[in-house]
Amino acid sequence: MAEVMLFLELGLALLLAKLCGELFERMGQPAVIGEILAGVILGGEVLGGYLGIDLLGEPFKAFADVGVMILLFLSGVEVEFAELKKTGKLASAVALGGVLLPFIGGYAVMIWFGYGYMEALLVGATLTATSVGVTARILMDVGALNTRAGTSILGAAVIDDVLGIIILAIISGIAMVGDIEVESLLLLAVKIAIFFIITLFLGLRLIGRVADFESRMVSAKAFLALSLALGFIFGVFAEKMQIAAITGAFVAGLIVGETPYKKMISEDVKVIGYGFFIPLFFVFAGAWIDFSSFASAGTVIIAALIVAILGKIIGCGIPALAMRSSPLESFIIGVGMVPRMEIGLIVAAIGVNLGMAGDPAGIVAKETLSLAVVVSIVTGLFPLFFMKNLLERYLEEGT
Repeated sequence: MAEVMLFLELGLALLLAKLCGELFERMGQPAVIGEILAGVILGGEVLGGYLGIDLLGEPFKAFADVGVMILLFLSGVEVEFAELKKTGKLASAVALGGVLLPFIGGYAVMIWFGYGYMEALLVGATLTATSVGVTARILMDVGALNTRAGTSILGAAVIDDVLGIIILAIISGIAMVGDIEVESLLLLAVKIAIFFIITLFLGLRLIGRVADFESRMVSAKAFLALSLALGFIFGVFAEKMQIAAITGAFVAGLIVGETPYKKMISEDVKVIGYGFFIPLFFVFAGAWIDFSSFASAGTVIIAALIVAILGKIIGCGIPALAMRSSPLESFIIGVGMVPRMEIGLIVAAIGVNLGMAGDPAGIVAKETLSLAVVVSIVTGLFPLFFMKNLLERYLEEGT
């Protein structure tokens, strides 16, 4: 009976996620919003109770966990080490400012409203990482992708992703350690350093040999299987070092992305990920939404949303202005870096699962995830209202 209910949950989740995602894509919006909406509809507060399904139960959650591992692995594969070197001082400054200010602002908002430091750290981290898929599409549509503003946004987003993973590694470690005393933090820093040194150093040295070994194998898609295996094994190693497992998946993706099979692996993983596992994670995130939390934490959510938007505009815009970008160009860079989308949700979900917001089924956890969902959706839509007109003016001025 349990298996039958799981099959029903998976079937309904995939069907509704793709239908809602398609609807939003046709409206020019990110499909992930539709996938989150599917989770809201199938959650316990809407249809879930009537259908007798539980998208927050362990069986469905296991599939969602695989989805987020694959998503972070894919993010790592698509990062270009060469591009990191080319981003330059402007993109680096934009990324750093756009991470620090939202993090500090998110932390301050939660402390101001009486939440504990763990919840404050989690929300601060949730507001850091940028997802520029929407912005990139607008840049392409307007023909501004290769402008100084366009390349700065895309370059900063790459650095932003790496910084976001490092922050997640730190806060997940704090959550597992359970305190922020100096000795604990120093030990955590050593563990994080050991993790990155071992995985990157050994991984980059050995991945070429693995690729050569695969070329002699006759099994279909052998390197794909080996690559995903590396992601999951690195995830286990990360957990053992008191770091979130998705950090290991991301690093494994970085390493696999340095092989000649990069494009093939990316395409194959997208089929597996976006065709099955990844939508399940966003459905799972949507199912977490508790409408009562909007009544109990509505003011906090609005305050965090304001910090999320202004934190990126100011945090990214001021460094750009300081590095001799025009006011218009600086504002465009700031607005372009506003979207959070999937990265913020991932950080929030991982933090809640680690107990950073208390009992994962408790009201504070639900408030935190509801906040992350609102921030993700609103910031994802934000550039659509401003970017096109700003970029057209930018191109006319020939800035």
